[in-house]
Order: sequence, then C-alpha cells, then structure tokens
Amino acid sequence: MSEKDWFSPGSIRFTRDEMIWLVNWLPVLKEGIWPPEHRETGYIGLPGTKGHRAPFEDPAGFAGEVNIRLSTTGEAGEALVDEVQSGLELEQLSRPARRALNYISGWRRRRLSYRAWVRQVDYRAKKDIIMKRKRIHFKS
Repeated sequence: MSEKDWFSPGSIRFTRDEMIWLVNWLPVLKEGIWPPEHRETGYIGLPGTKGHRAPFEDPAGFAGEVNIRLSTTGEAGEALVDEVQSGLELEQLSRPARRALNYISGWRRRRLSYRAWVRQVDYRAKKDIIMKRKRIHFKS
C-alpha cells in the first residue's frame, strides 16, 4: 500500500497516497465507518466522537467526494478502483488508472474535464519531447 497505512479524517489532503487509501477503503467508508487505526495494543475499537457531528458524517463525506471525483474519469476511474482494491501498488497501476489517480488527486477538484485534462497532459508531454530533441540536436 503506502508508507502510511492509516489516515485520520483531519489529515486527508487528497494526495496520491491518501486517494489510494481512500479508494481501497471506499466500501467501508460508504457504510459510514472510518477504518480503525491498528496499533500494537491490540485494541481496534473506534474512538469516541469529538465535536458536534455524527460519527458517520466524515466517512460518508469522504466516500462521496471520492465517488464524485471518480465519476468524472469514466472507465479510467473504474480501472483505478478495480486495481487498487485488488491490491496493486502505485507502481503497478495501469496507465489509465495512474492518469485517473493523478486527475482525482489534489486539494480541489479540477475545473477541466477529464478528457480535456488528458489532452493537455499529452500535449505537454509531446512538447517536452520535442524540446529535448531540439536541445540534443543543437548540442551536436
């Protein structure tokens, strides 16, 4: 999985590692349960609530946010969910799944549609390759 096997609701910033963790725990989060933090004590009970929210609000909110972000990516998002929940690591993800992960990661949702974002990423990659070739050509 990732370097860190558990994240608290307050620490989530929608980084790639956090998104992989959230996607992996999505079925549990949809039920309104935050995955327990496993410690050496052996106690796996859920902590008491703090504040004025019901304990299911945070997990359901995160599940909803992840689902909204995934729904914008179509089949690539489905591939990401399938691959992450089957236990694949970040390095083992297919190209469409990695693209979907990059698109859904980040503090805010993207304003560009997924298709437009992919075209922009492809264009920038091609532009970088052309610029590298020109630099190599001029050095020769």
